[in-house]
Amino acid sequence: MEQQIERSKVLVRWIVAVSLFAAVAYLKRQGQVGIPWSTILALSAVVAGLNVLYGRILRTGAPPWLKFVTTATDLALLSALVFFTGGAGSVFYFAYFIVLVSNSIRYGMAMALYVATIYNVTYVVVLLALPVGGDLTVEAVKILTFWGVALYAGYLAMRFQRQTRILESYEETIARLRAELAGPRPAK
Repeated sequence: MEQQIERSKVLVRWIVAVSLFAAVAYLKRQGQVGIPWSTILALSAVVAGLNVLYGRILRTGAPPWLKFVTTATDLALLSALVFFTGGAGSVFYFAYFIVLVSNSIRYGMAMALYVATIYNVTYVVVLLALPVGGDLTVEAVKILTFWGVALYAGYLAMRFQRQTRILESYEETIARLRAELAGPRPAK
C-alpha cells in the first residue's frame, strides 16, 4: 500500500515539477521574477534526479523512512524556489499547500503535523535569508493559516481512515455471515 502511495507521489512530483518549471520560465520571460536560468535548471535537475532515485528505491519496496525524506526534500526544494522568486512575496508560496494537502490525505494527521513542522523550519529560513522588514503580521497569518489547514486536512484524513476501517469491518462481518449461511445447516 505504502509503495503504491509513494509511486503516485513520484508521478505527481513530475507533474508539479513540470508545471512549476513552465510557470517559472514564463514569469522569467515576462520579467516578473529575477531567478537566473542556471538556478532554474539546477533546481529542476535536482528534482528530476531525486525523483529518479525515489523511483528506483520504490522498485524494491517502500522503506518506512522514505515518505519523510521525500516530503522534507519537496519542502526544501520548494523553499529554495520561494527564496529565489521573491521570498515572502513569491507567487509560488501557495505550492506549499500542495505538499501539505497531498501528504495529509495520503498519510493522515501525523504527516500533516510533520509537513507543518518542516514547512515552519524551511519557510522561516527563507524569511531569515530575505527579511521582510517592518511588521511581520502577514507572515504570522500565513504560518498560522498553514497550521490551520494542516490540522483540518489531518483531521479529515483521520475521519476518512476511521470510516474506511469501519467499512472494512462491516464487509468482513457480511462475508462471515454469508459463509455461515452458505455452510451446512443443522438438522431439525
